[in-house]
Formats: sequence, structure tokens, C-alpha cells
Amino acid sequence: MMGSPSERHDVRSHNTGSGTTGQRIDQWRDQVRRTCGLNLDVVVDRDTFAEGTILTSAIGHFRVSLISADAHSVYLSNRRASDTDGHVYVTVPLSGEAELSQDGGTTTVAPGEVVTFDSSRSYTLEMPQRFQMVALRFPHRSLGLTPDITRKLTSRPWPSSNGVGALVSQSLGTLGQQLRDLPDAAAEPLGMVLGGLVTTLFTDRLHDEEDDTVAARQMLLLRVLSYAKRHIADPALSPAVLAKKHNISLRYLQVIFAAQRTSPAKWIRDERLTGILADLNNPRTDHLTVAAIGERWGLQEPSQVSRLFRQRYGMTPREFRKLRQQGVDIPPRSRPGARATMTASSFYANGILG
Repeated sequence: MMGSPSERHDVRSHNTGSGTTGQRIDQWRDQVRRTCGLNLDVVVDRDTFAEGTILTSAIGHFRVSLISADAHSVYLSNRRASDTDGHVYVTVPLSGEAELSQDGGTTTVAPGEVVTFDSSRSYTLEMPQRFQMVALRFPHRSLGLTPDITRKLTSRPWPSSNGVGALVSQSLGTLGQQLRDLPDAAAEPLGMVLGGLVTTLFTDRLHDEEDDTVAARQMLLLRVLSYAKRHIADPALSPAVLAKKHNISLRYLQVIFAAQRTSPAKWIRDERLTGILADLNNPRTDHLTVAAIGERWGLQEPSQVSRLFRQRYGMTPREFRKLRQQGVDIPPRSRPGARATMTASSFYANGILG
């Protein structure tokens, strides 16, 4: 369905290459900003920086990058931080230490330790020596997170020696080293696995604060969303099912979703539509009919798929696919404030597809 096992997953490689010191530093700044955020300030010592390489790939909602470089620092100022377009990062240094500052705390991250930070707020990440690091980048909404939730998670690393930190550290380290060799068919299931790993990691930290009513609610929400993502293809998935599976009332389920400015029904619908849009944007699924794609995401009625898709994206699924195949610019009605037009592939870069 997603390509034969022999087909390699799309991985982009960026290297500073040859050129003068100034040219290589400019190339590196550009590569870091393209991969990690255009608002970043990248500070490099001209006397010590010689080379940097980034391997990066999209796996589900996640941007996975293996970064190897000489010492440098990245900064995101309060002025440039964005509450609307922020992403969450989970990183593991494989070699070399890193120092992270965010939310009033500063921590040194040793090789193998796992740490998270949030680009909706200012932060500093310093690598004082040559390093190699695996970084996951994903939008808040993909795991039902908010900047308030991530404040409880930042600037305190998970150890690599035991528990869920060890599991995530080893998994991300292996993923980074195997990034070039992943079969295309592995991308979709790996995205689900990554979502489960990160949810487990964050739930582990929030569990320490479970006596805090807000933290307990947030932990419950992560569990609900993890379950919903694993069962999103089941047409029977509904708010009532989610409430029953988690032994809570439908009303309480609505309360915890309302705190994220959505509802259980809307979240399920939006998640399905995002999946349908991703499949329509993927040439490897062009052999599937719109109806078949809808069924992959739990919508069994073709008329319902077309109606909901048009309501959110301003065109039918067939119209979107045809325009994407023709390379025609598409007006993204689904994202208020976005540019007037964009290509179909730009839905990813502008956050509609994470």
C-alpha cells in the first residue's frame, strides 16, 4: 500500500561541503534553520567550526534528524518565539554534551540522556564540543500538547540508564543511525511507534505530578489521544468509545478536550482529515481511490469524505489530488492567516500536515 519493502524512505542530506569558512558557516546556519526553525539564531565560532551534516526525514507527524557538527549554539528569543506555530522537540545526544536553557532552568544533557524543549517559548541549546544528536520535531497538536503542558517537561533530562528514558534513548539512537536504510513501507507504522514512545515518555514525567489536578488531566489526555491514534482507522471510534475505554464519563472527556480548545468529535474528525490529506499528497498512494483512502482513516462513506474534506480544505479530495499532480498552487482555506496560495507540498511546511 505504501510501496514495496525494497523502496527506501525519502531522506534528505545536507552538508556544509567545501568553500571558505564564511561560506560553510552560512550554509550551516541555513541548514539548521530549514530543519529546526527559520526563527533560530545560530551562533558559530569561526575559529573552531569546520563541518556539519544533517540527515532528515518525515516519519508520520515527526521530523527526524541526525545532526553531526562542530561546536555551536542555537537561540530562540522571546521576540521570535511563536505560540501558534511552535513545535516540540525530543533530543538525544549520541556523543558530546549539550546544555539546554528554557523556562527558567538550565541543564547539562549527557550522551544518551533524553531532553525536550518547546519552540513556542525562548530557549538556548549549546553544544560546547563536536557532537552527534538525534532530534524529533513535531507540532503540539499531533499529540494533543499545549505550551502549558510542556512547561512541566522541559529542562530536566530523562536518564539513559533505566526506565522509559533508557527505552526512548536506545530507540531514537537506533532510528537515527538507520535513517538512510528505512524502507518506505516502514514510515507509517514507525510514526505510530514514535507517537507511542513520546506519549509514554511525557506521561512518565507527568505521573510524578499526578497529585496536581491539572497534571493528572494532562496525563489522561495523552493516554486518550494515544489510544485514539492507534484506533483512528476503526470507523467505530467515537467519543463514547474513548470515554468507556478510559473509565470516565463522556462529560469529563469533553472537559479535558475543551481545555485544548476542541472536542473529542472534532479531534477525531480533524485527525482523519489530516491523514486523508497526507495520503492525497503522497504520489505513492495515487493508485488508491478517494473512497479507499477514506476507509484507511475510518470514514466509510465516500460522500462523507468529500463533504468533510471540502468543508475543511475548500475543495474536494479529487480536486486536491488533481491540482497536486499538476503542480498547481492551492489556496489553503483550512489555515487562517496563511499565504494566499501554496503548492500541495507546502501544506507540510506551513503546518497543515505537521
